[in-house]
Amino acid sequence: MNKYEISLWEDFPDTIIVDGEEKSFLNERKLCVIGSSSMTSMVRAVEPKLVNNVNGTNTFTFKMYYTYIDEITGESYPNPFISMLINERKVKVFWKDEWYDLLIKNIEENTNDKSVIYTCKDSYITELSRNGYNLEFTSEL
Repeated sequence: MNKYEISLWEDFPDTIIVDGEEKSFLNERKLCVIGSSSMTSMVRAVEPKLVNNVNGTNTFTFKMYYTYIDEITGESYPNPFISMLINERKVKVFWKDEWYDLLIKNIEENTNDKSVIYTCKDSYITELSRNGYNLEFTSEL
């Protein structure tokens, strides 16, 4: 298996002062790493798979288990990452020496093995698919 890392990110509003004027913009911050080729935790993401589609887009899937068993006590505990994995969550994946910016687009529960399969797609596709409804173009403006 090649070296990889799966991390969760979020956008937050930020401001800077430029020439005495306050400018607002969105910044991003890393929340956590949920899986990597070197991670051994029982709560990590498993079965990562990146597919490069023929149309140039990328689809990334991985699985998370609802619970894990503590190796010391033998007790079962809920996976703390599950609550952070929501639709449209920003996911960054380092895969084969390249970074991919993705968004969670599908969450599929599997009751047979008590897991959840997440499907992520390129984030730039979401930005490009936004449309300009309610835009008004007139020569008077």
